[in-house]
Amino acid sequence: MSWKYGMILVEVADDGEETCELVELYDMDEDGHHEAFCRSRVMSPEELAAAANDVERDGVNRWFFENGNFTWQFSEDRSWWNWKKNNDPTTS
Repeated sequence: MSWKYGMILVEVADDGEETCELVELYDMDEDGHHEAFCRSRVMSPEELAAAANDVERDGVNRWFFENGNFTWQFSEDRSWWNWKKNNDPTTS
């Protein structure tokens, strides 16, 4: 399984302003498509530089936004974007 940093589009406001989130993108089946993500953990200047390089190279990833729905999930210890793929029977 390979991974890279990515900036994913999670919301577009009524005025067109886009909100993005820095994440780690995963290619679960090694087919060249990064179809899973999790919160990023940037723990050093080197990791921050790697994240910046990946995002600069790839731009904003819109696939998750175009193929699913994000909702803001609140919890006591943290809040995070929850994503549900469109027409996915396993997440209904």
